[in-house]
Amino acid sequence: MEDLTKVISNFIVTQIMHGSNDDKLDDNCQLLDEGILDSLGLQQLITFLEGKYDIIVEDDYLMPEYFTSVKTIAELIQNLMD
Repeated sequence: MEDLTKVISNFIVTQIMHGSNDDKLDDNCQLLDEGILDSLGLQQLITFLEGKYDIIVEDDYLMPEYFTSVKTIAELIQNLMD
């Protein structure tokens, strides 16, 4: 799952935060509470992950508890891929 967390973190840093790949995002950072992910950023992230991993994030999973941190997002995506 480490590779998955890196992919998610890199996407958030480069596409949502508009930083560089060298910027670090802690896997446990509270993305919603810190204002890093908003509704638009969340939609961008979900679209990216669905395309990259050929999955569908059903409406049942569009709950804040699944997107609190890079770690929780990675766990969700891993479960959807299994």
